[in-house]
Amino acid sequence: MHHLRLRTRGFAAILVGLIVGLLSGCEATPAPIIVQQPVSQAPVSQAPVSDPPLAESVTVTPPEVVTLAAAPPLAAPLAVPVMIGRPQYQMDAQHSGRSPYAGPAQPVLLRSFDSAAVPNKSPATPKADIQSSAAIGPDGTIYLGDLPGTLMAFRDPGTGKDLELIWRFHPEGESSFHSTPAIAADGTIYLGFSTGGLPADAHGTFYALDPRGQVLWTVDLGAGRQSSSPTLGPDGTVYVTSGAGKLFAISPTGQTLWTAQTGLILKASPALGQDGTVYVASMNDKLYAIAPPAAGLTEGSVRWTFRFGEFPGEGTPVVAPAPPSGSDGLGSGATPTVGPDGTIYIGADNSNMYAIAPDGQLKWQFAAERELAGIWSSAALSADGQTLYFGANKGGVYALRTGDGSLVWQYSIGGSIYSSLTLDANGVLYTGSTAGHLIAIDSRTGTQVWDYTNPANASVWTAPALDSDGNLLIGDRAGLVSLIGNG
Repeated sequence: MHHLRLRTRGFAAILVGLIVGLLSGCEATPAPIIVQQPVSQAPVSQAPVSDPPLAESVTVTPPEVVTLAAAPPLAAPLAVPVMIGRPQYQMDAQHSGRSPYAGPAQPVLLRSFDSAAVPNKSPATPKADIQSSAAIGPDGTIYLGDLPGTLMAFRDPGTGKDLELIWRFHPEGESSFHSTPAIAADGTIYLGFSTGGLPADAHGTFYALDPRGQVLWTVDLGAGRQSSSPTLGPDGTVYVTSGAGKLFAISPTGQTLWTAQTGLILKASPALGQDGTVYVASMNDKLYAIAPPAAGLTEGSVRWTFRFGEFPGEGTPVVAPAPPSGSDGLGSGATPTVGPDGTIYIGADNSNMYAIAPDGQLKWQFAAERELAGIWSSAALSADGQTLYFGANKGGVYALRTGDGSLVWQYSIGGSIYSSLTLDANGVLYTGSTAGHLIAIDSRTGTQVWDYTNPANASVWTAPALDSDGNLLIGDRAGLVSLIGNG
């Protein structure tokens, strides 16, 4: 199984002349708003493709931990975080995408860091590239991994042009690929890495690190390329999947509590329902609902599966032989979002967004504009649970009514969106684009608040992370980390 990189224009050219499916959804009043914003370049059809495989498997040696600045002192465990920061991918275990902070009204680059300057004697991939998003700890420390395989801990010094690199952690020959760290209330950092040449040879290891970057414990994830983000439950249990689709529930002390087998995973993170059900999207065309085992048992059970291909929706599909992953229109690389009523929202490679009831029955589906590897963006959910927002490989950002799946508005952009959306406390949505822009959108109207051009127009795949000062943190495909504040 291959991971993602930016599709070239040459590949996009083969899509010219294909029929694009019409948007579908339930009839609704008022009519949807189609927001056509001026863009700096024509839309570019793109789909993720695989990076070239490593030449050979790599022997793992003890991880490299380099402290570059005074690390914060270890604190006693906190019952409640002083600042909640951004503890995990899409903010919480349900992946709502909502932040309690308000973002910048006028974007300006405050500080940055070039990850290409970080030494790495045994990179998993040679090119500086960031495809995962940042986690922000209770003390404001920023944690971000790059594709070569280095987890970096940053501090915002508040002055100057550079973020301060506190420490870096790199298991030799391994990478966390697309994975976003999870940060516990006591500051423990959780992140999976994997090594190996071809994906079939890869092997995953899950790490728990203290706030100084020292290993507390590890769990062997077995075969497969580990590239999905861990999910942190409210009781401290960590849920993580291997590339081969094995779901692990791990205690804060590193004990594997139970496991369950699902389908092959590319980058989707587990989502946790309020009743303890774990939802895992796979590349075998299924969404799995996993029930934890009864007391004393160690194997979870599949409560139900939902097959995306049974509900193809309207419009002519756009598919191609795989690899690259997702181009065959099967399965999903997106992470599920769970609503307050238990509804599971998830986009799929066939360009459909699905709403699935807690019993596994389809509630509704919505057809986004058809494109290869359709929807890779995880959705964000409004605070009242009435509106769902997501980005797609074609058509930009969509807002749907959660009651019936009808379109509220659509914001068109140049390029594609692989970046999951972030919704701030003021109702502003933030997303990155493959055309090198960071965009803020009014979630109520679908109109642009601002459009920030990333340095060198480098593609942004990371979900924007908001800190408690209202600054946005992103990484890009050129390896640049940017802290964007209010001008």
